[in-house]
Amino acid sequence: MKLTSLLVKKTILFLIFIYSSSLAAETTKYTGTVSGQPVKHLMPLGNGDAVLMIESSGIIALSGNPPTINTMTCSGLGYQNVDNKTTTDFYCNIKENDEDSFDLKGIATEENGEADGKFDVIGGSGKWKGATGKGKFIRLEKTDAGNKTYLEMEITTP
Repeated sequence: MKLTSLLVKKTILFLIFIYSSSLAAETTKYTGTVSGQPVKHLMPLGNGDAVLMIESSGIIALSGNPPTINTMTCSGLGYQNVDNKTTTDFYCNIKENDEDSFDLKGIATEENGEADGKFDVIGGSGKWKGATGKGKFIRLEKTDAGNKTYLEMEITTP
């Protein structure tokens, strides 16, 4: 009887722990606008296509409570065909301050002057450590001075 009672108590404590652990994770939706300057390098291929190497950095304003201004740096490698359709795999780091930043891994496409893409949140540091999530973006404006891009994402932190 005593052993059964102890087993029931331990089972209840374990279930409370599991339930409270699942409540600890927080998912937040963010929207943001990125103003950035990409630097692109094309390596021509013999068939007329090209390999694209890109680096971009800029400022991103993210919604939240409170909203934040962050820095964003990205690097990517892509493929541009003869018709100028480009597909690029990229990684980005969004840095709020010296302790808090998160990372993205995604794919971008560009065709006929339009650019968009999607990404996964793949962790970070500080308050973003272990973060996961998904998002998408669309370029709003492309000028000689840089790009303006709108993004939406959902981030879950442990």
